[in-house]
Amino acid sequence: MSEAPLPLRAKAALALRIWALLARVLVGLRREPLPAFVARFGKPGAPRRDRHSAAKLSHAVDRSLRIGSRRPRCLVNALVLYRLLREQDDDAELVIGLPARPTDKDAHAWVELGGVDVGPPPGQSGHDELARFS
Repeated sequence: MSEAPLPLRAKAALALRIWALLARVLVGLRREPLPAFVARFGKPGAPRRDRHSAAKLSHAVDRSLRIGSRRPRCLVNALVLYRLLREQDDDAELVIGLPARPTDKDAHAWVELGGVDVGPPPGQSGHDELARFS
């Protein structure tokens, strides 16, 4: 059973939260090493009244941060989703991986809940775990 669609006002509020988190991610990644940033960024905040499924949040991150065919790199998208889930006190984990047969140095990032890939799209997409941050 899927969740009911969000009212326009709730969609706008969620999109604003996502863009604010994007700014925090971009600044944080420039200021400190990834493990330190994820440890600080992943601390649960004050409990929120509005809870959403991981699928809904993943979709919202993908839609909110996409401008035409352009969107931020997977690490940035994954960190925004990771934070949204941690704000709900979900036990999210940020995962970084490489293809099974890497041909270059490009890694990929996604978020998991209970070992299940929750996105953002394209999610794990055939990559093998290299590092996990919880």
